Order: sequence, then structure tokens, then C-alpha cells
Amino acid sequence: MRFHVVDTFADANFAGNPAAVVVTRAFPAEEAMQREAHQIGLPTTAFVVPVVAPDEYRVRWFTPYKEINLCGHATIASARHLFDLDDELKRLTFVSDNGVLHAERDGHLVSIELPAAPPVPCEPPAGLLEALGIGAARCAVSSDDILVEVDSAQAVAAVDPDFAALAAQPYRGHIVTAASEQAGVDFVSRTFFPALGVNEDQVCVTAHCKLAPHWAARLDLARLTALQLSERGGRLEMTLAGDRVRVLGTAVPR
Repeated sequence: MRFHVVDTFADANFAGNPAAVVVTRAFPAEEAMQREAHQIGLPTTAFVVPVVAPDEYRVRWFTPYKEINLCGHATIASARHLFDLDDELKRLTFVSDNGVLHAERDGHLVSIELPAAPPVPCEPPAGLLEALGIGAARCAVSSDDILVEVDSAQAVAAVDPDFAALAAQPYRGHIVTAASEQAGVDFVSRTFFPALGVNEDQVCVTAHCKLAPHWAARLDLARLTALQLSERGGRLEMTLAGDRVRVLGTAVPR
């Protein structure tokens, strides 16, 4: 299968999160898509299929080891590739089994709108902080991910997880975050998904559907700027509007 690679949330300072995009007339067999995603070896491969309308596509997302129910950065990558094929396109609709996503051009940037998923405070589950190598933290859970708030951006950067122990936790993803001391940045994070075969996601959009309402409430802000402190790193901008989060960032084809 022919695929295209796009680095999302990449700029002069950050290399962003890469995704592969496969545009096809119909979805191949699930085994074939999983095999292709494994061979490509990027964090996520998006398979997109055109529907009758020129601006609507069906989409499925695969890590190298598993199909996932939502991937924001691979959807932004798909939008960038499709926008580059047709200068007249301004807005795209992506339909998945988990819902509908909308992507738009915004100058040289791409935005995507997703459901907000405010996390609910909880006690740290047994073994989680030890698996992350963290002494103390405040925790909150949202759907199948857990958010772990620590005291500083330096503490986020220093996290060195035991990925085998983390994969044994009863969560899909583990989001470590802190308020930022840097001017122009509201909060930072790192995200870990070892149960999906992705030890650390370089920039995770779906995590920010949980982080945006969390920090909007904490900081009393509706517009937020965030940095993901992974090895490649990335910058995201978010606007919280009711039960939706609009995430905006770069998308650079290779």
C-alpha cells in the first residue's frame, strides 16, 4: 500500500509526532491494515476512505500492534495530506466507529475538533506512581486514561517509567502533566501507552481532550497553549468551547 508521512505539531523547535496516511477506495481486511501499520512502524497509521461527499472520509487508526478507537494527530496528518491534494478544500469530516471529527484549514495550520473529556479526581491506583517513578501526585481518570499531575515541568521531564509495570495497569494511557513556568505556555505533559505498543506518544491530541478541561478549570482559561515534553516534542493550541475542544497545530509532509 502507498502511504504518506506527515509530522504533526512540528516547527522550528519541535519535530512533532509522525503519522502515516493511507488513502484507499475501501478498507482492506483488518489483518492487512494491522500488518501494514506494523511494517510502517510509526506511532499511528490512518486508513482513510472517501465517501460520496468530496469532503467526507471514513477513517480507522492502527498503532504497530493494535487498532485504536481515536487518534487526533493521525487525523490532522490525514487532513493535511488531503488539503494538499485539493486547494479548494477548507473543511473535512472524518467518520469513525467512535464518532465524527471535523478538521479545518487555518492558514498554514490544521485544526481538529474533538469531544472534551473532563477527568474525575481519583486516588492513585496501586503501583501506578511506582511504575512512573513518581513519589507523589494528584490523579484523575477519564474514560480509559489516567491523568497524573505533578508539581513542576521539571518533574514531568524527569519521569522514567517502568513500561512493563505501566502496561499492567488497568488503563490505556497514562498522562503526566504540570503547570508551566515558561512564558506563553500554560501546561506541559508527557503521555505513555505501553499497552498499545507505544511506550511514549510524542504528541497526543486525545490526551489534550482531557488536559484542556482539566487546566481550563485550574487556570480559569478558555484558550490554552501546551508543550509535550517528549523526545521529539510538540506545541499545541487549544480552545475549549462547552463540551468540545478545538486543537490547532502544524502538519508538515515529509
